[in-house]
Amino acid sequence: MLRKRILSALLAVLFVLSLTGCKKEIPIDNTTVVTDKETKENSDKEGSLQNTQLEEQNLVPEEGAKLTYWTGDVEFGEAVGKKFEEKYGVPVTVEEVGLGAIDKIALSGPAGTGADVFMSPHDSFQHGVASGLFLELEEPVVTNIKERVNEVGVETVTAEGKVYGVPISLETTCLFYNKDIVGEKPAAALEEIMEKAKEFNDSANNEFYFLATIGDGYKIYPMLSSYGFSLFGEGGKDENNPGFDTDEFEKGLELVSSLHEIMPINAIDLGNVSFLKSRFMEGKVAYEISGPWDIAEFKKSGVNFGVTVLPTFNGRVLTPFAGVQNAHVSAFTDYPIAAQLFAEYLVSDEAASLLYEVANKIPTLKDISNIRGLSEDEYIKPFVEQFANSFPMPSVQRISYYWTISASVCQAVFDGQLTPEEGRQKAVSDWNTMLTTE
Repeated sequence: MLRKRILSALLAVLFVLSLTGCKKEIPIDNTTVVTDKETKENSDKEGSLQNTQLEEQNLVPEEGAKLTYWTGDVEFGEAVGKKFEEKYGVPVTVEEVGLGAIDKIALSGPAGTGADVFMSPHDSFQHGVASGLFLELEEPVVTNIKERVNEVGVETVTAEGKVYGVPISLETTCLFYNKDIVGEKPAAALEEIMEKAKEFNDSANNEFYFLATIGDGYKIYPMLSSYGFSLFGEGGKDENNPGFDTDEFEKGLELVSSLHEIMPINAIDLGNVSFLKSRFMEGKVAYEISGPWDIAEFKKSGVNFGVTVLPTFNGRVLTPFAGVQNAHVSAFTDYPIAAQLFAEYLVSDEAASLLYEVANKIPTLKDISNIRGLSEDEYIKPFVEQFANSFPMPSVQRISYYWTISASVCQAVFDGQLTPEEGRQKAVSDWNTMLTTE
């Protein structure tokens, strides 16, 4: 019996030695993890072991790593790449790639000529995940991102509990107001705006207390969501049900209809963005819903304006769409750790400061107090606040149906051609018709 126990112990030791004898160690700060460099065919198994051991630890780049970064903001990319190289010793080549990065990486990634990290709008996320183009991020990176980035942003890179990217910059809508008309303190409720509009409006001189685009599904969404309507469900991912056949959607259409009383203009004319902007810049409009893209032009015009979060209606906060630009690590990268570190670095305070200063974009961070200049920017801070109470624009394939349906239905309801109930019925009918053409 004793001999059997000794023999079993020896066999166990030999088995462990056989597992560890051909391994190389990759340093991770003051610790090491085991990975198999020689047998690449077993990389999936080794990756699983490495993921487990990397938890609670910091990552360091692979030896000899070098990265390629695709972005539409080249100047920012070069500036942040230089900072990253100074910190990690990893050079970053920046290439200008705007729309279509997903399609481009699908072709160049497998060929080994694509980017290691690339930017993509969040509405392309589901397509990228389904195509296997994104690398799932390591736990230490995910933990840091969740600590620093607003939850709304994290949702745009999450699928089935796994995180596949880093939210970098945000875009949403807020309420712009003319201080010479309304004073320093803007209205907190839409009801207040609607009431004062009755006294202020002068259609003959194109002076209006409030103007908003009706036929744009992006800008009208806060009104449609005023009673709890959520496009494609609570998370915006139920592609089979847009939510048109609900009381919440119909109530949203009722608000759209009621706006005609304070905006006595044809819905088509309200789609003339240049007209709305010019009225505001000329001091003829007190309130307008728009985004950060108008700030520079409004400043240049000299209009005395401010920006605040969207008002409430019927006691509920109006919820706008949010758009997010995300950084993804290519599933085909030769340097997965270095690439993840770079993607993570893009939401550091230093990188966020460069994003604001160089690219004039708004970072997705929860805390902007350490971002140079941003925390003092009275025009940008409201967008950061509003982003926390926004709805990520759904990334489902059928989002295009919404743009078409919302435009025709909202315009018809606003102009009085359809009642809200009829608008609901038309939206459902149009949706079903579009499904038959797939």
